[in-house]
Amino acid sequence: MGIQKNNRATMKDVANLAGVTIGTVSHVINHTASISQETTRRVLDAIAELHYVPNTMARNMRSKTNHRVGLMIPNLTNNFHARIASNFVDLADKYKYIVYIMGYQYSLEREKKDLRSLMEYNVGTVVIVNGCHEEEYIRKMLDRGIDVILADRHSDIEGVPCVEFENCRVYREIIHVLKEKGYSSIGFISEPLVLTNLKDRFGAYKQGLRENGYELNEDHIFISERLCLDNTKNGYLYMKELLQNRCREELPQVFLATSDLLAIGILRAITEAGYRVPEDFGIVGCDNLQISGYMQPRLTTVMQDRELLSKELWKMILAKDNGEKVENIVLPQKLILRESC
Repeated sequence: MGIQKNNRATMKDVANLAGVTIGTVSHVINHTASISQETTRRVLDAIAELHYVPNTMARNMRSKTNHRVGLMIPNLTNNFHARIASNFVDLADKYKYIVYIMGYQYSLEREKKDLRSLMEYNVGTVVIVNGCHEEEYIRKMLDRGIDVILADRHSDIEGVPCVEFENCRVYREIIHVLKEKGYSSIGFISEPLVLTNLKDRFGAYKQGLRENGYELNEDHIFISERLCLDNTKNGYLYMKELLQNRCREELPQVFLATSDLLAIGILRAITEAGYRVPEDFGIVGCDNLQISGYMQPRLTTVMQDRELLSKELWKMILAKDNGEKVENIVLPQKLILRESC
């Protein structure tokens, strides 16, 4: 059985390929009956193979009745992202929406696969937290009538609004504060700069160095694939190895880490090696996780309000569903000075 490539697949085509009735396909798409996992998977596989787009999607988008939202999260085991997801789901329940949560684990291929799945699930809106360079898939979703909203990143694609944190100003402020504290060298440690928020932070780090009279030292920039997941453990192992291979004078006096979890791992490695924080090395994190205020020493970090981010995302979703104009939003960040630097 097959259909012409240029013809739009129908629900009957999906039913024939999956070996089920049209009614079963309808139940899987609209979640109107309990269907076994095996049958649901056959139907979803057929939808993907035929690139079937349910007619209900266009109808729902016109009437603004589609209350299904996809939430793309880079790492569900990271407390920062998990709290965003938790806040988001609580608000979804308040507004009577259904949320499909996808954890793409910083993988572009997995992100594309999850986006395809969300199209199959007939969502009306997709919220992408961070995300890689999947502009082609974003355009496909827009072409199919699915709204796309970005969180903690931005894009030049028309019709794709964003809620992002103001990364540049606060990172330049950090450099200025560290200079006033007397640090003569400032390092930057991060996972690869795939996400736009990480690129913004790194750009602001370099700009802050220039503005405050520092020279950019490539030996003080540490960017590694090893730091993508399990940030605390891998940050600890990475710094432990760094301290074994370099003497203190070859390292920066203070490290800017792109997350609190990474900073916590770094702090443990430094203290285990017999150094003191902040006397020998300073550390600055980012996120202001609750645990950062209970470390010894307490961690200097950047506060990012996850609850506010979720609230602003829902304002955007509801405004779009009501046909209202939506503007980009930039959320403030605040440097929280504690004892680690």
